[in-house]
Amino acid sequence: MSLYGKKPIEYVKFARTGMILIVLMGLARFFVGIAGVPFERATHLVSLTNLTLLLFVIYGHLVRAKGFGTYRQLLPTVAALTISMYGFIILAILTESTGGFQGYFHYHSLHALGGRLPPQMMGMLNIDALMNVPTHIFGQIVGWVLVTFLGWGVASLGFLLSPYLGFLRKAFLVLAGVGLFRLLIGAAGVPQAIGTWISSLSLAAIILAVYYGHSAPSHGFHRYWQVLLIALCLSVGLNLVIIAGMLIASNLGIANYFNPESVSIDTHIVAHILGISIDAVVLAVLAAVGFALGRRKPALNSQPA
Repeated sequence: MSLYGKKPIEYVKFARTGMILIVLMGLARFFVGIAGVPFERATHLVSLTNLTLLLFVIYGHLVRAKGFGTYRQLLPTVAALTISMYGFIILAILTESTGGFQGYFHYHSLHALGGRLPPQMMGMLNIDALMNVPTHIFGQIVGWVLVTFLGWGVASLGFLLSPYLGFLRKAFLVLAGVGLFRLLIGAAGVPQAIGTWISSLSLAAIILAVYYGHSAPSHGFHRYWQVLLIALCLSVGLNLVIIAGMLIASNLGIANYFNPESVSIDTHIVAHILGISIDAVVLAVLAAVGFALGRRKPALNSQPA
């Protein structure tokens, strides 16, 4: 059997690291849930959905970077990831229902869904009926099909932006490192007047924008519109690190610099999602300055001493 010129086992081998990560996150979510940790406190920390969305982008990038295939090979690769995710979810639903556990996969997930619906829609959803295991599993199978095709689109974005993601790989690691440092010193109780500056993600992003703008010409990026994409990728990385820091600090209940006391976490997250475009514009201007200087460097080096 062949899928777009490759055997199914080839897709499994290519995506196996991501599949293992999904299973490990699923196990963490299962045991945290049955341990009695409140759903609202830990669900974001052990989210299979968030992890899988990130893996879609990563594997979209890897399919192109490693020469594994084209957009067609993305669909089976994504399917391997979603089969791991929804296969584990279905097994967890069966385990929780037969074992009488009130975990995150069956009991809490359905009640959380009901709690998020607008009041006018509450009468349209019968939570007790959805608590029926076959109905819940059927819903997950439908979700698997939809998420697989959605994931194909997300992975296609990673495939399209692969040269930029590869170029900015170390920048993303720097942002993640600064975010972790900011989380740790906030939890350690370092005064905000000091800690917020020495762990500033905005300052790190500004420096990275100028540096990578300057480096872009020597890495094959010779157009200003490419600088805009570099800035956009940096902006997305910056805001995702901030949102991750907010969720981790909030769910663990630790002191931090991420969550202002006067703003709800949901409002703060939405503000950062909307702020991606604004940050991208600022970073694009800075990257363009570095890019202009980087383009002049070969000419300056060629001048006689």
